[in-house]
Amino acid sequence: MPVFELARIVPGDLEAAWAAVVDFPSRPAHGERYRRGGLPDGADLRPGHRIELQIGRDGFTSVVTQAGRPQLLSHRADGPGFWAEYSYRLRECAEGDPGYSSEDLGDTLLTITATYGGWLGTVIARLRPGACRRYVADEMDAIISIAESVTAEPV
Repeated sequence: MPVFELARIVPGDLEAAWAAVVDFPSRPAHGERYRRGGLPDGADLRPGHRIELQIGRDGFTSVVTQAGRPQLLSHRADGPGFWAEYSYRLRECAEGDPGYSSEDLGDTLLTITATYGGWLGTVIARLRPGACRRYVADEMDAIISIAESVTAEPV
């Protein structure tokens, strides 16, 4: 199964970073490729809750498989011959983390892992790895933008 992973520092403590991760309805305002984001079962995500997203022309419904606030969230989208699971792991920053500086003390390290499976998912990931990496990067950028908008100093 092809796996794509990206880790970056998100401004804010674990709770603030968690809030940015689960704020799927704000994705369209913070990510140019997102067209729609929704939580039809409510914002308190639990296993079995749905996440509705439209990225570019592709729309899908993903189901939460794990929710361990404020450290872990996973959701999975299934289709004919295809599945993709996105996992978000959060923890307080520590020395040695990618991009860490002393200014990041108290911030959160977010790691996003995307796993593709099924015959079609595997083929797509192998033929278009750049697109799969871009989806992970777009997701990370949207989350960081949401977190920054919350932690921004008033003008």
